[in-house]
Amino acid sequence: MAAPTRTSGGVKATIPIEFARNQVRVPVSINGSAPFRLILDTGMPSRGVLLRHSDRIDSLALAFAHNANIRGGGSGGDFVTRVAPDARIEVGSLELTGVPIIVLPPESELLQEVDGVIGLELFERFAVRIDVDHLQIELVESAALEPAPGSTRIPLKLRENKPFVEARVTVNEKPVKVDLALDTGAGHALWLNEGKNGRLAPPPGAIETRLGSGLSGDIHGHIGRVQRLELGNLAFDGVITLFPISEHRNPGGVDFRDGFIGNEVLTRFVVTLDYHGKQLLLERGDMFAEPFEYDMSGMVLDFFGVESRRVSAVLPASPAAAAGIEPGDALVAIDGKTVAELGDKGMFDALTRDGAVIRVTLERKGERIEKTFTLRRLL
Repeated sequence: MAAPTRTSGGVKATIPIEFARNQVRVPVSINGSAPFRLILDTGMPSRGVLLRHSDRIDSLALAFAHNANIRGGGSGGDFVTRVAPDARIEVGSLELTGVPIIVLPPESELLQEVDGVIGLELFERFAVRIDVDHLQIELVESAALEPAPGSTRIPLKLRENKPFVEARVTVNEKPVKVDLALDTGAGHALWLNEGKNGRLAPPPGAIETRLGSGLSGDIHGHIGRVQRLELGNLAFDGVITLFPISEHRNPGGVDFRDGFIGNEVLTRFVVTLDYHGKQLLLERGDMFAEPFEYDMSGMVLDFFGVESRRVSAVLPASPAAAAGIEPGDALVAIDGKTVAELGDKGMFDALTRDGAVIRVTLERKGERIEKTFTLRRLL
């Protein structure tokens, strides 16, 4: 791993991060508390911190002033949050005041493995340099920001406090100019909205499935590969891409134009998002040349769970379907290693080995069963 290339001046704070499930997780203290683990998300376009409801909330001495409705991506509707408009947070060595705290309702099942989300609160104050290779972010004064040697600069546009860039995508032979949001809270590589003329329709061979979960429930559509994604003078081939159904193309009711670039692409770089300077700076990172892969088993797994993962669906004509795995089964182990031992990356690696014969241990109606099958590339 190469040594980190630092900006030359203007760094206000350097903060250690966690990186899991293609999410950057930042420790943030609220009103002097122990740190909360917050996803760093450009998709959160309002000031403040969004928190999952927990017993820790009561110890923060928050003065809730009003409620607010939030709508997110997915098949559900709006839900009501509580808002405390004037809290103090600590990010690294920095103390920020007048920060709104937004608390999800107790019945919400979101953010089960983290404490919340932070977005515009940092991006509107600083240029934010995200270095996943060295597990840190830097908060930099925009006026003092100097691009690292060899970095690529791409103009940034802000719409409703969300960052957009121009790119080119080749879905079916012909390159298309696209207007894409940058979403550091999304674990996927690329999300494309088909558009009225179908110019970004899913390619042949795309798979219909559940694509993920948003603030308002499950997101459905197709997943496939685009031939090429071009960002400035940088390009990726064979990018795994989500193609949501029409009602899920604009999470939160916001016009996201042609779609999103997510963290599966962004974290292949050291990324600097500079809202004030209206620029995106990209330095090639350790993962730049890694291939884009998709699950080769056909099991669509729930995102949450430490000891096991529920099989929410099984893709037709897939290895898992042929082996008799059923929706509702709980995946407990792969080749004798438990889900907890493998972790997210270990599970992904275990299920993306084209031609490998694997043995999975499942729980079905209280009984343990084993299935053996051969992985194969589905996309």
